[in-house]
Amino acid sequence: MKDYRIINYYDNEYPEKLKLIANPPKNLYVKGNLELLDREMFAIIGTRKITDYGKKYAKIFAKEIALRNIPIISGMAIGTDSIAHQIALKYNCPTIAVLGTGIDKIYPKKNKELYYKILESNGLILSEVHPDTEYNSKYFPLRNRIVSGLSDGVLVIEAGYRSGTSITVKYAKQQGKLVFALPGRLDDKYSVDSNIFIKQGAKLVTKIDDILINYPQFMNKKRKSEDENNVKEEYIEIYNLIKEKNYSIEELLNKVKNKSIIEITNLLTMMEIDDLIVKDFGNGYMIKEKDA
Repeated sequence: MKDYRIINYYDNEYPEKLKLIANPPKNLYVKGNLELLDREMFAIIGTRKITDYGKKYAKIFAKEIALRNIPIISGMAIGTDSIAHQIALKYNCPTIAVLGTGIDKIYPKKNKELYYKILESNGLILSEVHPDTEYNSKYFPLRNRIVSGLSDGVLVIEAGYRSGTSITVKYAKQQGKLVFALPGRLDDKYSVDSNIFIKQGAKLVTKIDDILINYPQFMNKKRKSEDENNVKEEYIEIYNLIKEKNYSIEELLNKVKNKSIIEITNLLTMMEIDDLIVKDFGNGYMIKEKDA
């Protein structure tokens, strides 16, 4: 029995942003939180062979985006993509992985745990190729146009000369998306394209405000304190749902397929005790506002 959905171009769930790109996918195979397809989100991309410099700043920028609860989209490759997804998960922010393989064919294999954590944390995984499709390098450039197409902007951490990242940047420019790039050392081969992107008009970034200032809808988002991320693992799935909107127990039962009503009720009770949520009578459960 398949555990994915197929969304056709003409279905109501098909994201409007992808209808605006050249050669939109005819079908999307999806797992996870479909509501994310309609959210504003930000892409973080870069080399698979990320340097220590790249790791440091990928984590810093991903963290600042995640703390504002802006979904992070990337391609679940090793290196930059994996860090972007992992930081989103660490700070309880939804993340979207676009695969270049079939949705049931996890690639690279070492990201199997990441794949399932994304789904367990109310994230989304999608692909345009048939679920039985194994790894083939020809599908990955096509994957990149979906990453940029769904995003509201693209941040390049590091990119070697004529790398796969340059394909995503090309698509982003064609789609009218803003491209941002971390400046790199002149003698670093994994910064060659990053610096070229800046020369060609990408916005140089040294801090998160260099990105946010271009997006009033992001600039106005409240930055969570890091204390808000001390959420127990068993709470995360329900916590991430309630973070988006109020949910009744009945609605949660429909969303959380792997738990019974008794288990959900017990978790909600413990989350109330731990001061994470409150019951808004008539409107379900909501995240408890922290004192200033």
